[in-house]
Order: sequence, then structure tokens, then C-alpha cells
Amino acid sequence: MKQGHGDDAYLLNKKIVADFSSNLWYGGLRPELKTHLAGMLDTIGHYPQVAGEQLQQLMEKQLKLGAGNILLTDGATQGIYLIAQAFAGATTTVVGPTYPEYADASRLFGHQVRYINWDRLQDGIHIDSDIFFICNPNNPGGQVYPGDQLQQLIAANRKRIFVVDEAYIQFTRETTSLLPHLHRLPNLLILRSPTKAACFPGLRFGYIAAQKTLLDKVRAFQMPWAINQLALAAGTFLITNPAIFDFPLDDLLGDAFQLREKLKSIPELKVYPTYTHYFLFETLTGTAAELKSWLIDKYGILIRDASNIEGLSNGFCRVACQSEKDNKLLVTALKKWALQ
Repeated sequence: MKQGHGDDAYLLNKKIVADFSSNLWYGGLRPELKTHLAGMLDTIGHYPQVAGEQLQQLMEKQLKLGAGNILLTDGATQGIYLIAQAFAGATTTVVGPTYPEYADASRLFGHQVRYINWDRLQDGIHIDSDIFFICNPNNPGGQVYPGDQLQQLIAANRKRIFVVDEAYIQFTRETTSLLPHLHRLPNLLILRSPTKAACFPGLRFGYIAAQKTLLDKVRAFQMPWAINQLALAAGTFLITNPAIFDFPLDDLLGDAFQLREKLKSIPELKVYPTYTHYFLFETLTGTAAELKSWLIDKYGILIRDASNIEGLSNGFCRVACQSEKDNKLLVTALKKWALQ
């Protein structure tokens, strides 16, 4: 899907004053990173390292992974497409409703794609496809699958390849990363996108973590110089200065709970549970596309129209918790929408 994701304000002529469409932390770009990148501008006069080798090795050391256990990517989405390409023609199961790129990438490379609903995930489930995609926490719904149960599922299906997208793992308390268990799960590929909490998605920096034998099958399809100089500089700064990128998760989750409760009080909205700072709601008046357009025109508010996601109907919207001021604006606007 080339269009239809959040953060699409560039398509609009209207000024956006409150952006709920992207799942980033709303704290914004750290000033220390901006200063650092300004000092790195001269590096764009040279080619980057072919595979970002120095940063790869630094990350493997910090994460206590073996040599060759990380592949840097031009954003986590490139990782999805590389995996789909490496296993072209596979049968693939996608746990949904979820991020559309798993299915889009798989179909591009000739996979037979099938879906399984989150509600059907359970202990002992039989996996009969070659590839199994699961986003944990899930996007757009914020569901989580417990880390210990996911480990058991992967270990019990060693002939299947599991792709676990942990792009939003920093935004929940209800599940844990599988990175510490990678050494005993040879059929696991983990997608990570640290830019969500660090607030620099425009630089497109992500990575895949896996045991070397499996990851090398994907690495073979990575183009040279896939990661640009500034993305490498930002990634290195992030890894070496982790405290700068801390954010108040408990406060954010608390604020998200309060926002959900206020939206639940609006009868014309159906609000769905979540374990993250973002969540789905369904407008029972009009469609998500109409609501999105109305919010932009009347209030300069941008939300994610989620109706184009497989398994969701035309009333589904996704929002991510923002500042107290912006949250109040959204609640006020949606109450007005309900009174139309």
C-alpha cells in the first residue's frame, strides 16, 4: 500500500494543529539529536558504509547478540519487503487486522497469503504455513501476545519461520521483547523500529535481528548503501545516548487511558481496548473517511482512517495519545461530530 498510512499531512492543503495519525511519542525530535545531525552534514559528501558495519557491530554488542545477528534496514518496512523477497513463493499467514505491508509485500513476491484473527491465537495453535507474521504489540489495535507464550509457539513450530514485528514494544508493559531469547529460536526474525520512541521516522532506520544462518538468507537481498549517512549517525547517537531518548511511558499510558474513557462516553463512538498508547475506535455516524475529512476542515486535527485495513469496516479510525491540550481538542471535536 503506497498510501493510506498515518502521518499523511503532506497530501493536505490544510494546516494540521494536532496530529493523532502517527504512533510516535508526541515529545518530538530531541534537540541533542538535531545538534548532532547538524554537525554530521559534511558526511553526506561521502558514501556511507556499505551495510552500516560499525553500527551493526555496536548494536550487536549492546544487545548481547552474536556477530551477524543484525541487519540494518531503511526502516522496518524495508525489512518486511526483504523477508518477503527472500522467501518468495511461500505460504504466509498474517495475524490481523494489522499493518497492511505484511500482506502487500508477501503478495508482491508471490506468496499465498491467508489471515488469522487475533482472537483465534491460543496455546497449541497449529501453524501450517511457511511464514507467520505477527505484530506485537499489534498495529493498529494495540493487542499484545504474552512473550512467554509467543516463545512457546515459535519453539513448538520449528519448521515454520516466525516474523515478529516489535516496532511498538517500547510502548507497552504487557509483553516483552524476544531479543533476549533469540539464541534458542533459530526460526525467528524480529523486526525493530527504534525511531517510534526516538521521534525521527523520517530518517528511516530499523533493523532485523535473527540467528546468522537465517538472517543471511535475507541479507542476500539487501542492496548496498541501503542506510544513508544521517540515518547511521542518528542510529549511532541513539545507541550511545539511550538516556536522552527515555520517555515517560507510564504517564503516556495513563493519559491514553483517560483519552479512551472520554471517547467511550460519546455514544456515537465504539472504543476498543488497547495495551499501548494508540487504539481503535469506530464511528457509528458516517464513515472514517468522512470523519477524517471533517476533523481536518473544522479543527485541523489529523487521525488515521483505518478502514483500508483488512478485516476492519469503513467506520474504523486509529488515534495515538498526544498532549493534554491536543487530547482535549480531539474530545471536543468528536463530541461535536456526534451531535451532527
